[in-house]
Amino acid sequence: MKKIFFAAVLLLTTGAFAQEQDAQSAYRNVGSAIPALKIVDTTGKIYTDETFRNNNHFFMFLFNPTCGHCIEMAKLVGKNISLFKKNAVLFMAGPAMLPYMGSFYQASGIGHHPEIKVGVDSAGAVDKLYTYSTLPQINIYDKDRKLVKIFHGDTPLDSLKKYIP
Repeated sequence: MKKIFFAAVLLLTTGAFAQEQDAQSAYRNVGSAIPALKIVDTTGKIYTDETFRNNNHFFMFLFNPTCGHCIEMAKLVGKNISLFKKNAVLFMAGPAMLPYMGSFYQASGIGHHPEIKVGVDSAGAVDKLYTYSTLPQINIYDKDRKLVKIFHGDTPLDSLKKYIP
């Protein structure tokens, strides 16, 4: 009887874990809707997915504030902000990265571009979206907030331009 009970508990636990993994990976597929967002910036201001609603694309950069590639990508976007002006742009780090955000602002100069939102995830979106590949990860969503493309690592501006309406 104990063996049957143990086997049943093991199957239920495994099934629940598999469902959670499937639910998280579903956000990583092209055509998937964006998960709920709650981003906190260095001043404590909160941004939700509603903040990023507009009639154009949404460029979400998953990054680490100490990553050199991420800093360079932020500089590239900042230097070319006029290309992104009609789109929503977010740089989102994991919640443990808040202490490093000040140095990211300094190194990247991203603070000179208030139209670019920068903060840490407080809704678990990074876990749902990050594919555990090279940083930064750039998720591009269309005006309906459906995933169109994911880029990893150093991404040339020309590659991003293809997704700017």
